[in-house]
Amino acid sequence: MFTTYGNWMAKDFQVVGIGNAIVDIFSRVDESFLTENNINKNVMTLTSYERGQFLLEQINTTKQIAGGSAANTIVGLSQLGVKTAYMGKVCTDGLGDFFANDLMDHGVLFTTHRIEESEKYCTGHCIVLITPDGERTMNTYLGVTEFLSKDDLDNKLLTGCEWLYLEGYRYDGLDSKEAFSIAVNETKAADGKIALSLSDPFCVERHRSDFLEIIKDGIDLVFCNEYELMSLSKEEDFDSALRKAIHFPCEIVCTASAKGSYVSASEGWTHIPTKAIKPYDTTGAGDLFASGFLFGLVTGKDKCQSGLLGNRYASEVIQTMGCRIDKGKMLELRR
Repeated sequence: MFTTYGNWMAKDFQVVGIGNAIVDIFSRVDESFLTENNINKNVMTLTSYERGQFLLEQINTTKQIAGGSAANTIVGLSQLGVKTAYMGKVCTDGLGDFFANDLMDHGVLFTTHRIEESEKYCTGHCIVLITPDGERTMNTYLGVTEFLSKDDLDNKLLTGCEWLYLEGYRYDGLDSKEAFSIAVNETKAADGKIALSLSDPFCVERHRSDFLEIIKDGIDLVFCNEYELMSLSKEEDFDSALRKAIHFPCEIVCTASAKGSYVSASEGWTHIPTKAIKPYDTTGAGDLFASGFLFGLVTGKDKCQSGLLGNRYASEVIQTMGCRIDKGKMLELRR
């Protein structure tokens, strides 16, 4: 399971992700499209299969990518040369084939057992609607990934990783909560570290007490944006949220759009500024920030250097459609 380099013992995988395994389907729409279809802007809304099919019939697809928040982060890390693997549930249908092949084409180990397609089960998808201001609104049909359970965990990956990266979105469902708990315990028992992405303010609203409990019980690093931090801390403004969250028993990295990012430390927050950029599509900004930050950590950089990398990748991805950056550009920005 382990490979030795000089005096250091390195695990087989530097980062392993667990999250919603879904295919992202992108389309540019006007603000009126959201209004006419009663869609709340700039958040993720869970939909039924029928609602998803209805929306798909109304849009022109611009791009399709194997996604889900954690998968985006893991692909970004793999592009940077990090040894990665991913656990998420898909079917043996067309979207499932696309998801598995896309991850493997990007160098991510993906071996989760796939469920046979049926009337009950199919691979999930997320319709990402991009408005002219660059903001993204997500309409997600979870499909079979909603049923991720302890049986989908690969213990060799959990015990063989330096970091386990958990997607907050996948905390919906009792089976997935149990899977998260087991994954955390197995990884910690093997001296691995745990990172949790809070994913979305509404996700935090649904699971605040549980998130606070697992943070207390062993999460090492939390990724969030300013609105998620406000939700977690139950504060109405960002400054108050920062003051309260500094006392949480873990390290926190919080992104704040054009204001850059904030990294917690024992003496307070370190602000890492970024260059303000008019976004073309904000999809994947937090995911690619996490790629850059975790890349910094696993390659021996300090938190400030890692934050600068995270800012750099977040700034780059919002200038394109979707949640990926060309591999050549990823490597170029790694400097």
